[in-house]
Amino acid sequence: MKTVRRLAARALLGGILLASLHSTFALGDEGTPVLHIKGSDTIGGELGPALAAAYGKQHPETRIEWESLGSGTAFVGLFDGSADLGASSRPVKESEVARAGELGIRLSEYVLGFDGIAVIVHPSNPVERLTIAELSKIFAGEVSRWSQVGGPDRPIHRISRPSYSGTHGFFKDVVLRRGDKNGSEEFAADTRMIEENHEIVELVSGDRDAISYVGLGWVSPEVRAVPVAAASASEAVVPQLATVRDGTYPIYRPLQIYSREEPVGLARDFLAYILSPAGQKLVAEHGFMPSGVPLGPASSSRRPTRAEGSRLQVHFPFGGARLSTEDQARLASFTDGLKGQGTQVLVIGHTDSAGSRATNFRVSMDRARSVARYLESRG
Repeated sequence: MKTVRRLAARALLGGILLASLHSTFALGDEGTPVLHIKGSDTIGGELGPALAAAYGKQHPETRIEWESLGSGTAFVGLFDGSADLGASSRPVKESEVARAGELGIRLSEYVLGFDGIAVIVHPSNPVERLTIAELSKIFAGEVSRWSQVGGPDRPIHRISRPSYSGTHGFFKDVVLRRGDKNGSEEFAADTRMIEENHEIVELVSGDRDAISYVGLGWVSPEVRAVPVAAASASEAVVPQLATVRDGTYPIYRPLQIYSREEPVGLARDFLAYILSPAGQKLVAEHGFMPSGVPLGPASSSRRPTRAEGSRLQVHFPFGGARLSTEDQARLASFTDGLKGQGTQVLVIGHTDSAGSRATNFRVSMDRARSVARYLESRG
């Protein structure tokens, strides 16, 4: 039996994954219910405490303790019982799934929003754009001077999150290794590993030769986010909420909360708040794209079924998300027959099981958005 359970919850622009959660919670010294959350600094740095504080105003009889030391600590806490919920800015690793199975733990996954990863430099850095391939070479140490990517003849100072950070792992998979699960690229030996996002921003703001990466919520006027292109022939896109939402910015990821089984008591109430309009508004205010998926009844499956309407399947080349001329014609014919009927169109992206979870998620989202954009262009 798989130890990670997922339900398809909403896929207007792609396969967004949701699972019901389970958690226990402790009582404080005076009998106050306490919910312990560990994990991602991206989620827990500012957004997590803001969500906890807003929930606490409505429920002053409860207490939520949020410890943010990296996504890896989310699973350590879940496995040793020190955390009721785990916040992660990367999908669970296969090794963590295996460990959960050994412990008899069935992990569940919940997406609270989406985040773009911004590549940041000093505001005086004149580099206008960078491709994924160039970023891979920079952080691997193959490119060591800014003049090699259109900048001044000065050394590049690389800064990264540490290896236990979910942001580090995601960046390595999607950028450094360019989505290749068999890739062997590693960060250059002289890369500075910095634990806190705010420290990275401070370092980059004070070093005209520095480059690093942070979640969108950490970008400030003291640094500059470099436009990134998926390939040399592609348009470079500025990382912002709108470009994460429409899929044009190439480095984005889901933000997840993990737990065991079905949620109960305080855990379920808090998760329901996160997914409520008020909670999702806070997600957006902190620079993330809301998931827009409410926490439904524990027993209800929200997976779309074939019986709900007509179905058209579109095929893409391996790893690709570009619609063929033939499929554009099929889509046009299919949707023309639906006009004037008040019909809703649900677009769901899929991939095969090859490749990393993060890469497959990204490809499925790209495919769904490709179809959605084509449909929108036809009205």
